[in-house]
Amino acid sequence: MMRNLSLKSIKGSLLSKDELNKLKEVEALMPEYDSLLGAKSKLKAKLKDLNHRIKIIENYQSELALLLKKNNKHLAPVISVGFDKRWATYNCIVKISGATKSFYLGKENAIKKKIQQFHSKNIMGRGMHFVKSEVVRITSTVIMQFIDMKATDTPFKKRVKLNLENVLERYVASGEWDYWTSR
Repeated sequence: MMRNLSLKSIKGSLLSKDELNKLKEVEALMPEYDSLLGAKSKLKAKLKDLNHRIKIIENYQSELALLLKKNNKHLAPVISVGFDKRWATYNCIVKISGATKSFYLGKENAIKKKIQQFHSKNIMGRGMHFVKSEVVRITSTVIMQFIDMKATDTPFKKRVKLNLENVLERYVASGEWDYWTSR
């Protein structure tokens, strides 16, 4: 907004009556404009302070999470995919709190068909390394739904069967995917 405009600096003869009225309206808005600029400046400073405080808290949380992870290694699941040479099939192995559970994934093409629903591009030409990483990512997203942390003997829930179909159903329900299409 132009600050140096005033009725005194511009002769009334140069402006029409309508233009003079508009100029008066602009001048009437100047105190509010200045007040808003001041408030904006204060809010920017406050926002900067809040962002700094948020960053400090986030750093503290990540340090604490790292410390907890180091102290509670038995609570972190280890997920891997194994290959059975006899039948050319794959299994997913989950280790947590000293207990191990594995479940059948299937042959390479069958696995690719099942996880294709989470990819917009065809993954049938992708290598098995990609498929293994996808299975591990998907399983790690939902594995805690199959774990009973209060159990004393084995942490795996007995009522919920750990298999690829249940893992994929829970992954769809979780909403953690970027792309999904109905099978």
